[in-house]
Order: sequence, then structure tokens, then C-alpha cells
Amino acid sequence: MSDQALASFYREIFSDLAVSSEESDAIKEKLIEVNPPPDKLVWLRSSAFRIGSEFLTDDNDGNTNLLRCINRIVHAVETTCMEPVVNENEDFSEESVEELYRTVFTDLSIDGEENKELFQFFKQTNRPPASKLIFSRAAAFRIGVEFLSEDRESNVSLLRCINAIVHALEMTCMT
Repeated sequence: MSDQALASFYREIFSDLAVSSEESDAIKEKLIEVNPPPDKLVWLRSSAFRIGSEFLTDDNDGNTNLLRCINRIVHAVETTCMEPVVNENEDFSEESVEELYRTVFTDLSIDGEENKELFQFFKQTNRPPASKLIFSRAAAFRIGVEFLSEDRESNVSLLRCINAIVHALEMTCMT
């Protein structure tokens, strides 16, 4: 599948701002069919954010649904094409994850230092065990909803922040 065909596929999914169980299964089937190489996975995820940003509106409910759609695509990529790094961190703190995300979203930007902190957080400070990876990713979207606004630029920045969080999580906790 070409990059353009995949972009069209994503746009079709975003068109109604909902991902049904059938569409979720179709995403997984498409990923299995395409069998993307590991170096294409970042592109698959980031494209969901980039293309998703085309569907942002001034409607908070619609934007909330858009975040859910992007989350479903990212979930499909992670569960179909990636595996968790074995980790049994018994000291993992959900509250610390949520606190970090709110801190990141406060100014709606991620600089180099914050990006390093994200990697450090997931790699050493509060590494999620495999059983908490879905929570850790989904929390970025769930908390991101709190920061949606009527301003398109702010919402695009929010998507960039969520993408950076998910990227750090995937790069440190998944293969």
C-alpha cells in the first residue's frame, strides 16, 4: 500500500469522526496485509496525527471524537505491529503519568528538554509495565481532551504534544 493510499484510508476513517468495531478490525487487517517494516511504524502513527489535524473544527465534541479516532488507529498500530518490552515495574504510578501529561499540555509545546524528560520518565523514572501500556497511551488522549479549545492552532499543538508523548512511550517501552 502506498503512502497516498494509506492517507486516503485514514481520511476515510476520520470522515465520520467515529471508529466502529468493524473499522477497527479493518485497520488491523490492513496493517497485517501491509506488514509494514519497523522503520515505517513511526510514520504510520505520526500520519494519523497529521491527517487527523485536517479534521479539527471549532466543535469540542467533534474534536473529542477525532482524538478517539486517532487513539484507535494508534492502538491498532501498537497492538498489531509492536510488542511491549518486558518490564514488571511494581512501583509504576498512574498518577505520575497523568501529572506529567497535564504539565506537558499546559503550554501546548514540547521542546528538546521536555522531550528528553519524556524519554527519561518512561525509560527509568516511571516505566510502565506491559499491563499499563494501553493505559499510559490512552491517558494522553483522555487528558488531552481537557485541553481542547475552539482555537485550531492550539488544537494542532495539542495533537503534536500527544504525538510526542506516544512517540516517547513507544520508543522506550515497545519494539
